[in-house]
Amino acid sequence: MQRNQRRPLRMSEDQFLAWAENQEGRYELLRGEVLMQAGATRDHERVAKRTFALLYSQADEKVYDVNKGDFGVRIRPGSGKGTILYPDVLVDRQSTAGDEQSTTQPIVVIEVLSRSTDYEHHVQKLAHYKKRDSLCQYVVFDQKEPRAFVWTKDANRWPERPEKIEGADGVVALPSIAARLHLAEIYRS
Repeated sequence: MQRNQRRPLRMSEDQFLAWAENQEGRYELLRGEVLMQAGATRDHERVAKRTFALLYSQADEKVYDVNKGDFGVRIRPGSGKGTILYPDVLVDRQSTAGDEQSTTQPIVVIEVLSRSTDYEHHVQKLAHYKKRDSLCQYVVFDQKEPRAFVWTKDANRWPERPEKIEGADGVVALPSIAARLHLAEIYRS
């Protein structure tokens, strides 16, 4: 090991949630190893915030909870090598447990491409998210152009490739929560 390299920080899911609550910056837990996430650009945040706002205005609050950025998805709780990911926008079932920091029941997960994460990075993240049976849709938005990649589970099967939706007139349909995202609203100037 080189002198300046540190060993990866390893911990359980519960240890991670307690630790992350008091940290500056954004982290994820991948197979028990803590990973720091890069900061977002203004374009990235605009797409994430507008998507959140559109979903929040459409989702039935009695049934669904719409979360942005700081609410995690536990992939395999209690496995000893847990994974907790923080999507840019997350829709899960409404819960009365107000002190929860994560869910095991995601319905829709939305990510926004960033300078440090490409399309393939998000395909790899989908492999983790698909371990949650409740997940119905996974959407990855470009941060610059009106473009979305949409995976929709059909009859408990995931497509090999996403549906690609492009252009200002494009619409991302989210039938699992009865919502629609118009790209013109997300990418407005």
